Amino acid sequence: MPAFFALLVILLFAVNLHAQPRSGGGPPAALVVTAPVEESRPRVPLTFVGLSEARFSSAVASEVEGLVEALPARRGRHVERGAVLAQLRTHRLELQIEEARAALGEVEARITKAQTDVRRARELFEQAIVSEEEFQTRQTELDALEQSARNRRAALRSLDDRLARMTIRAPFAGRIAAEMTEVGQWLREGDQVVWLDDLSVVHVMIPVPEQQLARIAPGNQARIRFDALPGRDFSGRVTAVIPRADAAARTFPVQIEVDNRQGEILGGMLARVSLDQDLQEATLLVPKDAFVPQPDGQGFVVRVIEGKAEIVPVNILAAVEDFFAVAPREGELAAGDRVVIRGNERLRDGQAVREASAEAGS
Repeated sequence: MPAFFALLVILLFAVNLHAQPRSGGGPPAALVVTAPVEESRPRVPLTFVGLSEARFSSAVASEVEGLVEALPARRGRHVERGAVLAQLRTHRLELQIEEARAALGEVEARITKAQTDVRRARELFEQAIVSEEEFQTRQTELDALEQSARNRRAALRSLDDRLARMTIRAPFAGRIAAEMTEVGQWLREGDQVVWLDDLSVVHVMIPVPEQQLARIAPGNQARIRFDALPGRDFSGRVTAVIPRADAAARTFPVQIEVDNRQGEILGGMLARVSLDQDLQEATLLVPKDAFVPQPDGQGFVVRVIEGKAEIVPVNILAAVEDFFAVAPREGELAAGDRVVIRGNERLRDGQAVREASAEAGS
């Protein structure tokens, strides 16, 4: 009986070996699944990672010297345009303004009297009662007083302007991002008071490689997601392409404007940006399963020609839904060719293959 079973195993092996087709005496043909290569001009998403920043961001400074008497605006608060950010002590300046107004009033009273004297002197001169010299003297005194009044009014306007600038106001609506002073601190002209950000509209800045820069232009629409706001999609548009590259990374900053009237987006949030673009030329599309990646970062597809596998190294141009837009680095690839999507990982160049669809129809 053992000899019978041994003979049976040998016969079955021989039958199976005879049944498997071979190519030139090589290994048996590999069973694979294939799909056609397509050609199209698809809209492909260009994806980038960037950061959000306020549309307007300003370090609001004091225009005059003074002691901080009040600081109503605090970090994190929203303020409207014109809101008081800081108040400097004004007591001494108010006294100077009071003195200046009193001095101006005195001069104006003297002008009134001088005008009366000039009119009287003119009447007497016309009657030849006083000399022309005396009349001119009265006129000169009036002119001097009027010039003094103009100077005092200008000085008073300057003091009033200084008084107004001792109340430091928000130049635009926004949120206080930082405080640079405190009550009781002496500010010099130009010292910073608060940092104010306008977040009603945010700018998302993305670095774009120079190879892709020609495909982006102001007006392009964008979809943005923020890691801090999961499940939310925001719409934006490209508003500026900055014409100066990062020398080390060879990327150009691109600005995308996003409406943020609800104030959800804050400055410095990580943003993932997608820009859909039409490819300029017809491009070959292969199913993603057809691409075999390699350890060096490159990859290939396997084309089936006359029952044999042909390895075609390709570059991925873009991902388009379930396809890769590719361009061959070596060899040939054309629309209508069939590429392996199952069983391609271990195929060798020139290896015999059998397509599953062909097997099903035989």
